Amino acid sequence: MSKTYMCEPDIIAANENVMPDLNNDLVMAKNFLKQQCAATGDTLYDHLVDVVHKIISQKPPDVVDSFEQYSWQVKQEKFRPNFDLLNDIYLSPPQLAIVRRVDEMFRLVASKSQRLEDLGEEEQELDLEEESFKPRIADLIDHNYYFREGGYGLPDSECYAVYIALNMLAIKEPVATVRFFGKIFGTKANYYVAEVDLTIEELDRRIREFEMRDMPGEGEGLEEDKAQELEEQKEMVGEGEGKEEKPKEPVPPKLPEIPVSTFQPPPPIPVERPGQGVNKKVFYVCSQPGEPWICLPDVTPDQIRVARLTVRCMTGDLDAEVLTFPPFEGTERNYLRAQLARIQAATSISPQGFYTYGSGEEEDIDLEEGAGDMAFNPNPFYQGHTLKDLIDPNLTYWVHHGRYILKQGRTIWWNPNAGMEEGLEEEDDEGPPPLTPESGPSLFSPLADDARLEGGVAWTPRSSTTLIPDRSIAVLRSNVWPGAVAYSNVGKKSECMYVGWGLKAQPPNFSPLQLPRPQDEYVIGPEVMEMADPTFADEEAYRIAHLPPPPPPELPGEGEGFPEEEEEED
Repeated sequence: MSKTYMCEPDIIAANENVMPDLNNDLVMAKNFLKQQCAATGDTLYDHLVDVVHKIISQKPPDVVDSFEQYSWQVKQEKFRPNFDLLNDIYLSPPQLAIVRRVDEMFRLVASKSQRLEDLGEEEQELDLEEESFKPRIADLIDHNYYFREGGYGLPDSECYAVYIALNMLAIKEPVATVRFFGKIFGTKANYYVAEVDLTIEELDRRIREFEMRDMPGEGEGLEEDKAQELEEQKEMVGEGEGKEEKPKEPVPPKLPEIPVSTFQPPPPIPVERPGQGVNKKVFYVCSQPGEPWICLPDVTPDQIRVARLTVRCMTGDLDAEVLTFPPFEGTERNYLRAQLARIQAATSISPQGFYTYGSGEEEDIDLEEGAGDMAFNPNPFYQGHTLKDLIDPNLTYWVHHGRYILKQGRTIWWNPNAGMEEGLEEEDDEGPPPLTPESGPSLFSPLADDARLEGGVAWTPRSSTTLIPDRSIAVLRSNVWPGAVAYSNVGKKSECMYVGWGLKAQPPNFSPLQLPRPQDEYVIGPEVMEMADPTFADEEAYRIAHLPPPPPPELPGEGEGFPEEEEEED
């Protein structure tokens, strides 16, 4: 057979006469892309499918710039074994969970604010009346602006997220006021701390629970006394019956009485009830804005006492164990609450006259019973001070508005001998000596009276800028609690904040509390004496010396005469 060959011009002429077909062209192009490589057997079509699938599943921001990298990764994965099922699983970055929580928080606050815009005029008036009972949230963004002017505060992005988180706290929890206290650093995570005042209903509920938990009923002690008397009567009756029935036995030698410990622990110091003293405020914490706020428990005097003797960094885990000496009762949430109470009492400062008592007069305080507490509110007639007075090194224009914590761990002194004095009779004059009540600086005491720290001042005042005096503010930094700062402008704005590790300054090297010396278990006397253990030779000599005497030997002929005498008698 003869073969005919077409030259290139003939092929072009033939293609010009054929009508273009899109489906045919796609099939031809797809077949061209599916040509297998002679070395590996792969096709360009399958490779492009895998690259596009990987890009769509991960959705990178810049697809064009990272296309070659994805192409290389697809080729790299083909060298792995086929039984590896984790190749196609996409793991989301850890930041994605944080973003989702923040987005949920933003949506919650936005839906709450959008509700007012969707209401009618009458419904808006009713809702405005309800707003008077809504919690008051301190303007953190405004205060943080002044802190940033003084060189402190939070970054703007972090400050905005925390402020929205405070709004979320006001929506979900029964609070009346919300204020950002500060930020506590931790080794694994940090704590954002919110200081709140509870609503009247919630505060009453907690007070009732506190009274039911810490104050036993009136009839409990009487029932215990009656049960003890019945047991004593049964023992006496049993002893009398035993004496009649038992025969007389030889009286054993009288032994010395077993020593009994005379140590009596001091009476436990009562906890101040919710809404009073160190538990006047309630603290909520969270590790990240958007996470649920966790309420810290009330602090006890013993926890404050141990926290003063301890230096420990936070870990970021509220359930972490606190290993210290003296032993601390509770977990890190209790230790954090104790540190917050100490920081609040020492670093809550304001310009003189910024706060005042509600009625203008101090309320009476019963030091013995611990009833009553001084309450103060912002002074509506406060006009501010000059910048020169606010940055005066003598600090006479700054005062403490935090309640001083006594050595007992309370703000109101409790008399431990109050119960003993009531039980004594009037004729008996041998009662315990009266105790001198502990006292500390009064409320609104000036910072000039603060104790000095190793020859230095407790607070360092300075101006935010000297170039523009009209826009300058006064900033105070604490040297006792590093991280505590306060600001005040020449107007009516002032606030304090703490951002630090929650540790008090220790100028000398910290020395932990030493273990107490071991006490004498028994009083050394003739009844209780230490003796050396006997040796084996001593024990053997004692045994031989106390052996029973041998029987006397029988004389010869004595045993033979007895039967003869009996015969004679018969």
